[in-house]
Amino acid sequence: MSRTYVVINDIQYPFHDEQCIDLVKTFIKDIKPDGTVLNGDIVDCYPISSFTKNPMQRTDLLLERRYAHDLMKHVSKYSKENMWLEGNHEKRLWRIVADKTPELGIFPELSFPRLFGLEDFGFKWHPYGDLVKLGHLRVTHGEMVRADSGATAKAYWNKYRTSVMIGHTQRFGAFYITCMGEQYACFENACLCSMKPEYVPFPNWQQGISVVTVDDDKMFQVQQLPIFKKAGKAFLMYGKERYWAK
Repeated sequence: MSRTYVVINDIQYPFHDEQCIDLVKTFIKDIKPDGTVLNGDIVDCYPISSFTKNPMQRTDLLLERRYAHDLMKHVSKYSKENMWLEGNHEKRLWRIVADKTPELGIFPELSFPRLFGLEDFGFKWHPYGDLVKLGHLRVTHGEMVRADSGATAKAYWNKYRTSVMIGHTQRFGAFYITCMGEQYACFENACLCSMKPEYVPFPNWQQGISVVTVDDDKMFQVQQLPIFKKAGKAFLMYGKERYWAK
């Protein structure tokens, strides 16, 4: 009996694409996956980033937490096995505690999963660098970025020598290889953040999600589902179905 997982990363609340989020919520409600993986950079942690802030950008961690709660609440209604893997943006919270107030680092209440209430919605937390197994496919947020689609996936093959899916690049990509008679595949998953960030014009990103199907023998199949924009609407295709957002 196969199991289906939806993998989502790089929403970067509050710099998200509302159309894309609504579309993915509808998709999860309809297919009711066995599990959902939030593979890092779900929130931006913008107020505590080390980058120069836009004085016109008004946001705080409470707002980002409200967005995260809304997403987790929705996902937990329709998906049973739910995970949140720490990305480099979520890691900003740990860094500011370690750098500014290391004495307070002993309090678990200051950890990201406690502050963002992951247990309240049944999400299992995985620290930055952890690899979650979906059959023979490992999933992790990642820290490397190469210039071309698929090049980062190849870099992770060189690093792990196994099949892996990463986020972080904010684009789709894939790398396939047969080694000693065994087939492997590595994937880059797209983003759900805005395509008009203030820090880079016309980024080479794509919006979308991936669906991973795993059978009883731990064999897996990855379907990369790009989100397309047309006439002010967004849609993705899954099998014969087309999902639309206004």
